[in-house]
Amino acid sequence: MGEDFEVDQIAKSAQAVFDTVQAKLVFEADVFWARASIGDEMLNLWLDTYQHSRSFRKRGIVELELS
Repeated sequence: MGEDFEVDQIAKSAQAVFDTVQAKLVFEADVFWARASIGDEMLNLWLDTYQHSRSFRKRGIVELELS
């Protein structure tokens, strides 16, 4: 998300995506999000870490863009 992104500024119906517990309950998904300020190096580390299951099998990652 952009540096100025604030969860409380988006529609209530979309806020569950940005709450780890709600995302798990509502969408049965693990959601990890970050602001652009974390930089490419950290983002790539996140992607490398979270695209593998605990048993080290590769799993998909979905990128969402708000419009």
